[in-house]
Amino acid sequence: MSKKTKITIVTVSAVLVTLIAAFTLYVSYYAVGKKALPGTKVGEVKVSGLNASQIKKQLETAETKYQVTFSGHGVHGKSFTPKELGYQVNAEETARHATARSSTFNYVSSLFTTRTIPIKYHVDVQVINKLSHELSKGIKNAKRVTEPSVQPDNQGTSFKAILGKDGFGADTKGLLAGANQVMGTQKNQKINLSVGTIKPLTDIEMAKKLADAANKFTRPKITVKAGDKEIIADQKAKVGFVSIPAVSHGAKPKVDEKTIADWVNKSKEEVEVEKVNGQRLVNSSGKVLKTRTASRDGVTVTNAEEVTKEIATNFSSGKDSSPTFETKVDKASNEDKVIADGAENLAYWAAPGEKWIDVNLSSRLMTAYEGATPMRGPILVVTGSPQTPTVTGQYKVYLKHPVQTMRGRNTDGSPYEVPNVKSVLYFTGSYAIHGAYWLNHDDFIAGTKTSHGCVNTPSADAEWIYNWAPIGTPVVSHR
Repeated sequence: MSKKTKITIVTVSAVLVTLIAAFTLYVSYYAVGKKALPGTKVGEVKVSGLNASQIKKQLETAETKYQVTFSGHGVHGKSFTPKELGYQVNAEETARHATARSSTFNYVSSLFTTRTIPIKYHVDVQVINKLSHELSKGIKNAKRVTEPSVQPDNQGTSFKAILGKDGFGADTKGLLAGANQVMGTQKNQKINLSVGTIKPLTDIEMAKKLADAANKFTRPKITVKAGDKEIIADQKAKVGFVSIPAVSHGAKPKVDEKTIADWVNKSKEEVEVEKVNGQRLVNSSGKVLKTRTASRDGVTVTNAEEVTKEIATNFSSGKDSSPTFETKVDKASNEDKVIADGAENLAYWAAPGEKWIDVNLSSRLMTAYEGATPMRGPILVVTGSPQTPTVTGQYKVYLKHPVQTMRGRNTDGSPYEVPNVKSVLYFTGSYAIHGAYWLNHDDFIAGTKTSHGCVNTPSADAEWIYNWAPIGTPVVSHR
């Protein structure tokens, strides 16, 4: 081998070693931290040598830092960031694509090609449509655009897609184009915004797909068991269990757990029983004379939250649910009131020694009792006329006056005033038991006199009852 050939071989080998070393360094640099390869752009911005975290931060900053300024009819000099326009960048997904490689060959090809990564984003159409509507307030015949939606049908038993409606005003697609330009360049931009017919940004086919997905959601059967009882969620109820988002790419129906919880809580009312403690009247020997209120054990559902969660989990997975209500029994008790022997034959079932006043309107007789024992009376009294009758019912003395001037109106509207009325015991409203010095013995016996509704009583008897009956003494008025 000649000396010249040897020199050539050594030179070529050195060049190859150098190239391999350089390539190895190149690969190592971009591989460490998984940096974007040469020639990589996100939109129009070069991101070569940046890792995913750096690219993500760039995009998130651009979304809120840079603005697009719109000019045009009625909207001169209005500036907004992409975020304010309803633009929502998926910075993480975009950065992941920018730093991805399918093979080692990408390290070679990237040296000779340019790779442009589209920015992943979605638009909150409610925000951008609202902004368009606000920008269009000065525009004649402006009308807000209506996007396609998904709603329950008239029967409430399934979902259907509802067509959107055109609007008129500031072009929403122009607003979105401005946001895209800002994000693509990561610089402030200026755009001329047109005014005219506004088309919905979302497609009816997207709404139909969302409606179909929502209807599939309602297929599982839901039956809650409680002993022999079964509570079934009908189709209308299941439609209510589905939460429908605004129509957009990737929109999916979700389970509305609150509505499920409301249904479970309503359903448990068919199982639960309110506890009622009984009230009984017994005599001195303990014999039950009367049951005022029958006792009833209470029943309470103890696992409503667990039932709700089971239904929600299965419902979102397309599975049937048949949970069981677990219940707890709250035993009722009886409260026994001992009444005086013989009180069961009277208008008021008094406890032994309990003071009370019996007013019999039919016989015009009043009696003061302690338990079942008459302490004063029967006393002839004068009670209300047919036009001003004495009330009937069970009351209690709530106010006492030793002497009082009584005023009121007669049935013809004329006023009356009676001074020095003694021994006054009010038992409800303006109705009272009181002395009646203007009536004589014969007036009480004849039974021809009437009152304005009070129980007019001979003065001596009224004074005795006044001194005997404390505040709170029951007064039973009856026929």
